[in-house]
Amino acid sequence: MNTPLAWKNLTHNKLRTAVALAGVGFAVILIFMQMGFKDAIKKTATQIYSALDFDLMLRSPAYIHLTDARSFPRTRIYQAASLPEITRACPFYLGLSEWQKPQSAGTAAEDWEGQWRGIITMGVNPSDPPFVNPDIREKARLLTNPRFVLIDQKSKPEYGPANGIKFGDQDINVETSLGPWRIRIINHFELGTGLASNGACLTNPTGYAQACPWQPVEQATFGLLKLRDPRNLDRVRLRLQRLFAHPASLLENSQTDNPELSDVEVLTRNEVNAREEHRWVVETPLGQIFNLGVWVALFVGVAIVYQVLSTDIASMIHEYATLKAMGYSNGYLTRVVLSQSFLLAVLGFIPSMLISWGLYILVGSKSGMPMTMTWQIAATVLLLAILMCVLSGLAALRKLYQADPADLF
Repeated sequence: MNTPLAWKNLTHNKLRTAVALAGVGFAVILIFMQMGFKDAIKKTATQIYSALDFDLMLRSPAYIHLTDARSFPRTRIYQAASLPEITRACPFYLGLSEWQKPQSAGTAAEDWEGQWRGIITMGVNPSDPPFVNPDIREKARLLTNPRFVLIDQKSKPEYGPANGIKFGDQDINVETSLGPWRIRIINHFELGTGLASNGACLTNPTGYAQACPWQPVEQATFGLLKLRDPRNLDRVRLRLQRLFAHPASLLENSQTDNPELSDVEVLTRNEVNAREEHRWVVETPLGQIFNLGVWVALFVGVAIVYQVLSTDIASMIHEYATLKAMGYSNGYLTRVVLSQSFLLAVLGFIPSMLISWGLYILVGSKSGMPMTMTWQIAATVLLLAILMCVLSGLAALRKLYQADPADLF
């Protein structure tokens, strides 16, 4: 492959090349943003799970998604704790409640009424908070009273931080309402709110039951299990499935349990994350929208690069005809055009990645979404950019094959 000829074609008309690179860059940035949003959805969907310390999770078979998880008898968690392989088994409560925006000084009563927001409410045992982050664990130990609440710093300004921007130390000891009860903010933590709400708070199990009165403390949302040896994950899971199986299933087949006959299911961390990602990326319109956005960006890029390459070939049709007259084959000229396409893809990708990186930081800071430039995203976009430009080059070859040495005379 004679790459210098392809490079000479690009540098011969710098203005046309600049237009092509701008078109490629625009399409690549669009792809980067769509993939970044999709990846952010995956991370947001599982960020609360990622913050919890567990090897196996118990939850209701009727589970739909994080904030519509249903519940199961808390006694199942105590049953699981009876296995010698399990070192810790604790309930975790999560649901949507109503948060009243704290009243600021000078707010008129008529303006104060009705300022309620849905908020993710989590309940944990303050003596054994099941979080990975040591800072959250230490602050959760302060939840010794049902009226005490920790507020997530990533909750949006609409939830009423004192400075109007972000919850912090200035909000400690502020009182407001969570559900039908008055509560006091005793501290703050940083976790993330998920896709179902723009705010989150943490309280103890009794405080959770008061904020979400439809779910009593005896009904847990999740059971978080830590194993003595994580290498026994599959074996312990099988023991738990048999322990929780309905007696009817044991009579029918003592070797295979039907999870549908139990009031609780047992999942590994990977299964929990995979199911939640599938729910939000595949089963809801969010992921489909961003997938469609990638295809639209590819189409735009192909159209732009095709126009540039076809115009470039048309302007140099006599030069290509001369090369044919000198004995160069269509295969050689095809390699030149495809090399030119490849160079456009690489040259357009580098500045686009840097611009997209900056946009990730900007969007993440403004929206709170975990927009992160990973090597997987960068590699995928590079391959899509090359594919986009190569397809454009293949489409433009029709004009190249029309080059006839007889046209020179």
